Amino acid sequence: MKRVILVISGSFALCFWSKVFAESFGYPRLYPSHNLLSSTSFAKTYGGTDSDWAFSVQQTSDGGYIVAGLTSSFGAGSWDIFLIKTDANGNIRWAKTYGGTGWDEAYSFQQTSDGGYIVAGLTSSFGAGWDDIFLIKTDSNGNVQWAKTFGGIDSDMAYSVQQTSDGGYIVAGRTNSFGAGSWDIFLIKTDSNGNVQWAKTFGGTNIDYAFSVQQTSDGGYIVAGYTFSFGAGGGDFFLIKTDANGNVIWAQTYGGTSGDDVALSVQQTSDGGYIVAGLTADT
Repeated sequence: MKRVILVISGSFALCFWSKVFAESFGYPRLYPSHNLLSSTSFAKTYGGTDSDWAFSVQQTSDGGYIVAGLTSSFGAGSWDIFLIKTDANGNIRWAKTYGGTGWDEAYSFQQTSDGGYIVAGLTSSFGAGWDDIFLIKTDSNGNVQWAKTFGGIDSDMAYSVQQTSDGGYIVAGRTNSFGAGSWDIFLIKTDSNGNVQWAKTFGGTNIDYAFSVQQTSDGGYIVAGYTFSFGAGGGDFFLIKTDANGNVIWAQTYGGTSGDDVALSVQQTSDGGYIVAGLTADT
């Protein structure tokens, strides 16, 4: 059994998911000699008799926390999206599951300007294809206001979502239904009701993923992920800057010639540049 773990200290908040999932991406182990709980304010576990994972955590405007992931302990299907709202001490205010009889996962979410939440991931319970991007908007109590799926007849999933300055949403992930390659980066802009305003794919003839997206100060977007279509070798960091309509302004790759280099997070910096974090398997 794996459970959601929420650890809060004075300087950080961590959500851990399956050790197997983490190590499959090459994340370092937490060694037994490291006492993770020695400086924490509190540590909580949430879950049932089966597996429960968390992929994202955020402090909310009331000083509490919101945790998103997936559960096989509760809900309607084999795996359902799991959203937990806590107070400032990690005590559960409410917990919600979303999904159908198939497999539903949440990888990214954000508290929205109205106090609710936007949640992005994938669903095999609804939509047009094998997996579709799943975008859910809730109120402040986790009640669904609307839910949308995006995708084609194959597999499509979202790894990052952010509310945009116009009240809509920007969603980044990957698609096997559209584009030039086996997997392409999928960038979708919606209005405040989740209706598509535009959708773009980026990539070449091989595999290209996006794991992070952020709106930039000029109204465009910065997208980070990895590419097997371009770069020096293996998989490389892939950083794409677009305008407000999703048209590419520039694209850069970073990495070595042997192993894989994967960008997992990007943020614009105060000087107008960008900071990118990820992992490397280059030796």
